[in-house]
Amino acid sequence: MKTDEKILKSIDAYFGSAQVLRYTKGQSVLRAEDVPYGVYYLKEGYVRQYLLSPSGDTFIVHIYKPGSFFPLTWILNDTPNQHHFEAMTPVVLARGKKEQFIHFLQENPSVLYYAAQKLAAGMCGFVSRVGQLVLADAYTNTVLLLLYFADTFGEKTNEGIVLTVPLTHREIASWIGTTRETASLQVEGLIKKGLVKTRGRQIILPDLNKLRSIIVR
Repeated sequence: MKTDEKILKSIDAYFGSAQVLRYTKGQSVLRAEDVPYGVYYLKEGYVRQYLLSPSGDTFIVHIYKPGSFFPLTWILNDTPNQHHFEAMTPVVLARGKKEQFIHFLQENPSVLYYAAQKLAAGMCGFVSRVGQLVLADAYTNTVLLLLYFADTFGEKTNEGIVLTVPLTHREIASWIGTTRETASLQVEGLIKKGLVKTRGRQIILPDLNKLRSIIVR
């Protein structure tokens, strides 16, 4: 059994007797103004973490997939939570007490290291995206976002890479810091070039190499 599989198995076992919570798509899991009720462990579905501006605009920070727990900065450093967490799909979570979970981490260094890796990877991805937003145009940012989703949430099929999480034009706009109309124009341009296909609300990327070629010229 791989190391990550062993770690996830031990985390699953730890949360085996924890309170189980279920959320529907679009339902709020945790708001920025709330003190977390405990450690949330994602068993099924996807949860998005985002910031909300005073004018009501959203900026997506991260997407959690099964095997993740949050909010990590509050868990590891007692930093007040400043983000919103929302179910992107139907979600099943387990919620445990923070103090007991910290003790579990202290008793299991491999799990603590796994948590630190997740936090570092998330921070690295966020900083990289902020830099791209400053330096690149909307078209390039849309391509970079699709490549990120392909790498993180993509499933290989005969048609190409299918994104397993929903990604609407509004959500693309939230990721790259633009309007929904601008995001729609970028996606439509990629569809016309044959670099993106859609099936209902599902996005398919037929050829990743051609898509990558846009940003490596």
